[in-house]
Amino acid sequence: MLHSLDPTEPVVVNNTFNLSLYYMGTLAIPVFFMASGYFVLNKASISYAYSFKRIKNILIVVISWLFLYSLIVFVFKHKFTFLNEIEGSAFTGVPDSHFYHFWFFWALMLMLLIAPILVWVLQKSFKYFIALIIVVTIICLIQDISLHMGYAYLMRNTPQVFRINIWIEYYLLGGLVGNAHFNQIKTFVEKHFVQFSILDILLYVILIMYSLWNRQIIGWAYAEANYNNILVMLISIISMTLFATSQPRALKVIEYVISATMGIYILQSFVIGKLGKLGIFSMYPSLLIPVVFVVCLILVEIALRIPWVNRLFKL
Repeated sequence: MLHSLDPTEPVVVNNTFNLSLYYMGTLAIPVFFMASGYFVLNKASISYAYSFKRIKNILIVVISWLFLYSLIVFVFKHKFTFLNEIEGSAFTGVPDSHFYHFWFFWALMLMLLIAPILVWVLQKSFKYFIALIIVVTIICLIQDISLHMGYAYLMRNTPQVFRINIWIEYYLLGGLVGNAHFNQIKTFVEKHFVQFSILDILLYVILIMYSLWNRQIIGWAYAEANYNNILVMLISIISMTLFATSQPRALKVIEYVISATMGIYILQSFVIGKLGKLGIFSMYPSLLIPVVFVVCLILVEIALRIPWVNRLFKL
């Protein structure tokens, strides 16, 4: 949703449905980091050897994509753009770069460097871990308030990779939900699953309404402006807890889609770039969302069946 719909384009800005649909995707990045923290921070032990191994695997995928794309450009246009693509994958505003969405992988690598320290804090004392969450949450809330005081440009001019307090926040929250100390709360949520599901939906609707209002107040339309907001944190925690305590009927389908998620994330900007030029999607951009998802899912499924090629779609 976040890449299929541009909140600065007239066809989205002037259409409440399209804009609301865009803001529905606000939780995508926070939940990604929460899911990573959920699994990584609750390992029995974690060392820098583990972190470096994970970072190496991510780097192989990132560098491979950047190099292959640059090689293709060199063959057809006689320009080797590898260094430019590397810069554009980490920083915004780099001209002629095509991997802007790869910032997520660089941020994930930064979190893997920090993860052993966070695990050490968690294993040393759960109280220290909670204290750390409180401190980082306060920092995030102060940053969110500052957006409404004319300081939105500070965060807007900071590349997403380096908005480290946000990623630490959701990493910590994911670790909290997955921790044994949180089991009592998960049991309570499980007993009142329907009520919490309704609450989650209501808060989501409120978040969308807030986002529609907030973009005009702070002068920043992108969903990333709301990652520090308390509503996003609450909804992310409730959603993750509901998912952790539920037994989805379509579990196999969910597991299948999750296994293809990284591949879909890698391909989606290219598919959007091609399909977005078609007239029907220019007029009705919301239609791009299901079409891009299905096309990417098919492409990833094919790629995962091909030896060596499948390594480009797995972290």
